[in-house]
Amino acid sequence: MARKRRKSVARRRKKKSKVAIGKNRRGAKKRKLSKRRSRSFKSKVKGAYRVVVDTIQGTDRLRNKMEQPATSETE
Repeated sequence: MARKRRKSVARRRKKKSKVAIGKNRRGAKKRKLSKRRSRSFKSKVKGAYRVVVDTIQGTDRLRNKMEQPATSETE
């Protein structure tokens, strides 16, 4: 049985397209990402507080949706 012929190295290699410096594939210039302002301590605390309050309110809404407020387990 005859063996298959190997492909030549030059044939296997793919030609890669060159990208111009500072441009993306479509040819448009790359946009520099603006620096994000560092958050102050006050804004961090404010954000954390809002997360806690929103979580509690969301839990309360779910509880009221599942069980009407007039019904209670305690007697």
